[in-house]
Amino acid sequence: MISPNENIKLGNQSKISLVSKISDDYGFSKMNLNFRLSASKYRPATEEFTQVPVTISNQQKEEEVYFVWDLAPLILAEGEILSYYFEVFDNDNFSGPKSAKTKQFTITVPSLNEQFAEAEDKQKESEKDLSQTLKDAEQLKQEMQKLSDDMKQNSKEISWQEKERVEKAVEKFKEITKKIGDVSQKLSEMKNDLAKNNLLSEETLQKYNELQELLEKMSSEEMKEAFKRLQESLKSLNRDNVQLSMEEMKANEEYIKKSIERTLNLLKRIQIEQKIDEMVKRTEELVKKTDELKNKTEQSNLSDKNKRDELANRQKDMTSDLKKLNDEVNKLDEKMNELSDMPKDQMEKLKYELDKQNNGQLSEEALKNLQQMQKMQSMQNQQQLSQNMSSMLKQMQDLQSAMQQMNQVKTFYDMMKILDDLLTLSKDQESLKNNTEQLSPYSNEFSKNSRDQNDIQNNLGKVLQKMNDLSQKTFAITPEMGKALGKALSDMQQSINAMQNQQGPPAVQMQKNAMASLNEAASLMKGAMDQMMSGGGKGGGMMSLMQQLQQMAQQQMNLNQLTQMLNQGQMTQEMMAQMQRLAQQQDAIRKSLEQLNQETKEAGQSKRIAANLEKILNEMKEVVTNLQSEKMNNDLVKKQEKILSKLLDAQTSMNERDYEKDRKSSAGKDYNRNSPPDLILNTDEGKNKLKDELLKAIREGYKKDYEDLIRKYFEALEKVKK
Repeated sequence: MISPNENIKLGNQSKISLVSKISDDYGFSKMNLNFRLSASKYRPATEEFTQVPVTISNQQKEEEVYFVWDLAPLILAEGEILSYYFEVFDNDNFSGPKSAKTKQFTITVPSLNEQFAEAEDKQKESEKDLSQTLKDAEQLKQEMQKLSDDMKQNSKEISWQEKERVEKAVEKFKEITKKIGDVSQKLSEMKNDLAKNNLLSEETLQKYNELQELLEKMSSEEMKEAFKRLQESLKSLNRDNVQLSMEEMKANEEYIKKSIERTLNLLKRIQIEQKIDEMVKRTEELVKKTDELKNKTEQSNLSDKNKRDELANRQKDMTSDLKKLNDEVNKLDEKMNELSDMPKDQMEKLKYELDKQNNGQLSEEALKNLQQMQKMQSMQNQQQLSQNMSSMLKQMQDLQSAMQQMNQVKTFYDMMKILDDLLTLSKDQESLKNNTEQLSPYSNEFSKNSRDQNDIQNNLGKVLQKMNDLSQKTFAITPEMGKALGKALSDMQQSINAMQNQQGPPAVQMQKNAMASLNEAASLMKGAMDQMMSGGGKGGGMMSLMQQLQQMAQQQMNLNQLTQMLNQGQMTQEMMAQMQRLAQQQDAIRKSLEQLNQETKEAGQSKRIAANLEKILNEMKEVVTNLQSEKMNNDLVKKQEKILSKLLDAQTSMNERDYEKDRKSSAGKDYNRNSPPDLILNTDEGKNKLKDELLKAIREGYKKDYEDLIRKYFEALEKVKK
């Protein structure tokens, strides 16, 4: 067995791609997939294995066999387990055919509770590990500062004791980056499991991808190069070189510490969004289960004890699921109370409605009705449960929507204020630059201009603090913005130094550079705002790609079934005349995949599909050619099965994240200044205040495209108010 060579937990998919390798000196006569239901809460397990024939070549002595197993007809319920294995028979006509078997594997259908519990455990572990890593980073910062102070001596070379202390600090730094990598891996596994089972919204999935990117940047190539430079300087024992490398390492350590703090704050917010996704999914599942149980009850004879016991077990599970929903809603409420900018009024209303529905008691009464063979009463209670869950699902979805819109509106509002500040600073910087250009080398105005430059620098520090505060809540604030403003600060300081020394031309050049950096940051901010308005962003469109691949896989499976019928001689003469139609269908699927492949490349999303789409496209071309020339045989069937297997693999790989290794990170700066008060959007007063501020912004003369952005956000704001 090549893949999967392990037991499987069945996700949201109903098709499993199985790949095996067979070889024998005599060749092969046939191959079967054997399976049985080995465990179930609702129906008896089976002892006998069911056989499914697998298409193989009778001519080859070795080959890889691709088989796509459609599990949909088995109608598997949560908690059920399938056992399966492959068996292949050789072509030994002398002593008689012999067979070989793979080992037995299992396919388990996990419950929602199991999947969410596993994700929550990984989440808690990640948060705990990050918190400990932050403490380690703080301790390392203090040790490095002491080491840096101790090394400020007059001797040209460092001592062996100092060298040993530096090496220990480097090792601790490496341990911290390794722990961050471990957390990233853990979160990646959790995210992939949830996404594979369609348990995350696209918005939450996107944020997890951005969180992983943030973690990845903490171990950049630039940081690795800094380690190398420090190690090289240690070899020479030159004090100046070591101190220079130590300062660089201190800056990197500070960047990592700040990044961990930001990651923890963002993780708390993502956890709330994920918990809301969970509530929506749990409620959707309860709606589905209540309807199915009501239909089963209606169609069942309650005098049959086995059937009655099965329905009673399902109703008991329903009671347990309802209690779990209540418990998780309370957990969500606790998490939301930890943050100020949450739709708490809506959450309180949802909790009140859920308590008022009294679903646990309804389910208990339905169970008693079933046990007492009171069919109509049981169905009435089940119907009420279904209506309650449908109503609750609508409220959950409204909460999810309100949360997303509130976050977007608040973030957009804060970014708008920062952009306005940056544009004002840029204008002030340009005015100061024009004034400085007019000064003579001995002008007394240099002193005044130096003070004005210092004021602009202080105001930029306040903007940086606003950006730092906002970056704790959103991924929209990027390191590139911070890097541009950090450069602006540095250029302003150099301009001040030049003016204090009556050096006009260098001062003007630094002011030009500062203005360029401010404009760059403003452009990046405006671009991020435009992207928010268009609904774009890193990770956007993943669900759309997955849906397209899923649709193509279904089309390919339908086509494969028709081809297999034709190959087995089960089609009528009229159907056999449709060979060209099959070729057209295969070519249509190929063209759709070709277009998708091109779109992903143009959108920069091609790394998300780990499967080699080019190879699949070439294999599709071969199949089209064979169908057009009416070459119908087992090899053609096998090629189509392989294509389907690869399409399913591509869907699975969509959740894996490819990271670019050439990104560079820069150390951020911390400014301890007072921030403006938060705008609270969960009250009418706060929403009205935002509306007034937006109107004021338009009146104050923004450009036309910026006005359009602001006006469009009124629509989102009105939805939040409703």
